[in-house]
Amino acid sequence: MAALASMGLALSCAAQAPAPVLRLVVPFPPGGVTDLAARALAERLGPALGQTVIVENRLGGGSRIGSDAVMKAAPDGQTLLFTNTSYAILPIVDPALKYEADKSLLPVGMLARYGLSLVVTPALPVKTLPELVAYARKHPGKLSYGSSGPGSGTHFLGEYFKSLTGTFIVHIPYRSTAGALNDVAGGTLDMTFDATAKAYADAGKVRVLAVTGVQRDPRMPAVPTAVEAGLKDFVVVSWVGLLAPVGTPAATLARLNAALNEALAAPALHQRLQDMGLTPDGGDPQRMLDQIREDVRLHRQIAKQSGLRFD
Repeated sequence: MAALASMGLALSCAAQAPAPVLRLVVPFPPGGVTDLAARALAERLGPALGQTVIVENRLGGGSRIGSDAVMKAAPDGQTLLFTNTSYAILPIVDPALKYEADKSLLPVGMLARYGLSLVVTPALPVKTLPELVAYARKHPGKLSYGSSGPGSGTHFLGEYFKSLTGTFIVHIPYRSTAGALNDVAGGTLDMTFDATAKAYADAGKVRVLAVTGVQRDPRMPAVPTAVEAGLKDFVVVSWVGLLAPVGTPAATLARLNAALNEALAAPALHQRLQDMGLTPDGGDPQRMLDQIREDVRLHRQIAKQSGLRFD
């Protein structure tokens, strides 16, 4: 009887043991839109899964270090990559990585999509996108734009803008888009592309000329899309979402995807994402896989069209 009682106690303790902590690896610094979105999701994903979810920033190599860490993690559903469109760009930037964006990690699901704002310093004598293009053409090499580093999504975006407008604007790489945005606000950088510029615009520190999405940002309804402002084909939509190591069981992926969509169903998370300028998305892993493949196609096109090389 004592032995049976002991076994029962052990089984009870095992049943009450906490679930392992789920780590969302963000390969970017804290404070950016990807990091903020990850933290907003973590608060809702934990209850949906019945376990603790933490965000871990693993910086370096233009998101290489964090992405690589998840590729090498155990495929048990406890370590996931929370990243953005840069994941699809990395193989184009660094072929030596020897990974394929649509095969080296398994999509769990997208959290949200978003366009970026084209922002300029108020000191620049332009108030519309056509005026910016005209000014840049008249003063080749005088203007500078900031990105979050060579080969980043904002670097591709800046070069795409230059190729479509026939302008020469100097590229200034930063460690993050936040650094570039701060310098635009401070007047030491002419322009950048950013998803968190609204607060700066409201304070009069930057001027938003257009957004790169397919529709206007509802937080800034007076700001046109780049297409509406006359720049045909300048539509680039980014995303944030979850990926898992290859080998993760299908049942685990399904459980994670269901939890992601359950979290997205919460009005509070919807509102937080919209306050960041993100459009809540969700859906199944195939939807995310299709987007990744489209991103690879588009950024290869941009690299070829702009003559981008990363030696």
